[in-house]
Amino acid sequence: MRIAVSGDAPVDLGQVRRAVRAALRPYRLPRDTQLAIAFVDDAEMRRLNRAHRGKDRTTDVLSFGQELPPGAKGEAARGALRRDVDGGLQLGDLVISVAQARRQAKRGGRALGREVAFLAAHGALHLLGYEDETPDGYREMVRLGTAAVVNAPKGVRTL
Repeated sequence: MRIAVSGDAPVDLGQVRRAVRAALRPYRLPRDTQLAIAFVDDAEMRRLNRAHRGKDRTTDVLSFGQELPPGAKGEAARGALRRDVDGGLQLGDLVISVAQARRQAKRGGRALGREVAFLAAHGALHLLGYEDETPDGYREMVRLGTAAVVNAPKGVRTL
């Protein structure tokens, strides 16, 4: 998986990339899958959240991916992904608010690197149809995102 990064990353990207790969590993995405992560400030995140979700406030992470069939998640979502006209598989884009990640890390007593890695894994799971709008969906995503951060193997290639 290729993970492209833009913006000023507030942490070492190795942990972030490992967490994303760990979160997505069970779904056996093709090796040529591409994912983009952008780090933005609160003003940009608020603008994106307002434009795409109708919520006029900042948020921690937004995910922009392929349209999936209703209710498809995990394996079913992977099966519904389409390659682009060049044959590549663009999973999607993640946007992370650096300021919001800092606030959440401080409030939760977590290291910033762990918080950003969790947000990236969380956003990647959204790209495979996972949701956090219901209590059960929220608990499932927290469990999967936390497991991805904790179980992300060190020494994995992080290009």
